[in-house]
Amino acid sequence: MNGLLTLVAIGFAAGLALAIPVGPMAIMLINTTVAKGWRHGVVGALAMATVDGLYAVSVFYIGGALANWLKVWSLWLSLGGSAILLYLGIATLVKNLALFKTRDEDATPTKPETSRRKTFATFFAATVVNPPTALYFLALAPSVSSIATDGNAFAGVVFAIGVFVGSIVWQESLAVAGLALRSITRGKLRAWIGALGGILIIALAITMALRALT
Repeated sequence: MNGLLTLVAIGFAAGLALAIPVGPMAIMLINTTVAKGWRHGVVGALAMATVDGLYAVSVFYIGGALANWLKVWSLWLSLGGSAILLYLGIATLVKNLALFKTRDEDATPTKPETSRRKTFATFFAATVVNPPTALYFLALAPSVSSIATDGNAFAGVVFAIGVFVGSIVWQESLAVAGLALRSITRGKLRAWIGALGGILIIALAITMALRALT
């Protein structure tokens, strides 16, 4: 029992440590919450934490196979993830630039253009094609596996639950930050924030692609 509690604690810390660094997904989550509201932010955060948990449990049980697969496909996954983020960044930038041409009171759409299912799918896809997430858990796998010395079949699941909770705590915090921005901004100021977020996502996507190629 103590071993499982330790795995939960380590998983929580690992999920939190993975989520905290600010990257394109964090910016996109804040942007989404500002533009579309709390519910879309919650769904986006849930999608990101779900991927973290799935990677954690996959690495625990099939780490060797996953490592071999990443050796073959990591470059293409990195480029694919960069392409997805680049597209989302450009779409965000274009959408918010278009809002500058409207009246201030009309610069913030009252109804979201996408469903929460689409928001979940977008964040899930953009997170899952990020090889560093899997590599992060692969690096932790030997230490984590050594703790589960009793061979408990649920050890990997327990670890993944800890990762999910740690990740979602931080991701939902970002959604709360986005909600706070949404509550104090309106109209073209919100469009400026969205445009800036789009530019940052584009810059980070290009940086990711260059790192993958070099």
